[in-house]
Amino acid sequence: MNTKLTNILFVIYILLITIVSSIHGNNIPELELFSLDKVLHILEYSLLGYLLINVLIDKTKYPGLLTFFLGSLFGVIDEIYQSTVFGRFPSSFDVIADVIGLTLSIILVQKTSDIISR
Repeated sequence: MNTKLTNILFVIYILLITIVSSIHGNNIPELELFSLDKVLHILEYSLLGYLLINVLIDKTKYPGLLTFFLGSLFGVIDEIYQSTVFGRFPSSFDVIADVIGLTLSIILVQKTSDIISR
C-alpha cells in the first residue's frame, strides 16, 4: 500500500475512533464479557493495528512490537477519555478486546509478509 495513503488513512481512522468515543452513551454498563461490543472492539483495533503496522513497517526494525505498544496505549487512553464523556465509562474488558484485535492484525500481517517473501 502507498505509504502516504496509509499515513492519511491511519490519521483519519484515529480521528474516527476519537469521534465515536465522544458520542454520549447511556449510564448502564453492559456486563456481558462476550458481547457484540467486544467483537466490535476486536474488529476496530484489528483495522487500527493493520494500518499502524503498515505505517511503521519501513520506519522501524520492530513494527509489530511498536504497533502492539502504541495501539495498546491508544486503547487505554481512549478508555480514559471515554470516562470524561457523559454517559460513558471505561472498561478494562474493552482494552482486552482492543489488545486481542491488535494482536490478530499483527500476526496476520507478519504471516502474510512471510508467505509473500518466500
